[in-house]
Amino acid sequence: MTKVIILGEQPENKELEPIEFVKWLDSEFNFCKAESYPMEWKNIELICKNYQSHGFDLMFAYQDERNKGVLYLGHFNDGII
Repeated sequence: MTKVIILGEQPENKELEPIEFVKWLDSEFNFCKAESYPMEWKNIELICKNYQSHGFDLMFAYQDERNKGVLYLGHFNDGII
């Protein structure tokens, strides 16, 4: 991880919030309770913050092949795992 320092400012010790999956889109286009965790995926893309103004972020997770991914609603937070 790269550390960025801004001269003249005191570093802020903020605990970062990890990505959280809440629901996933199944093959019948229903959002179901998420049964996997962000750490199980190699790639997670943030598609939209506060999707449809419902308080959830829209994310796309996949392993090696992007065409075999899953859509998730959840909280991207600080974008860490």
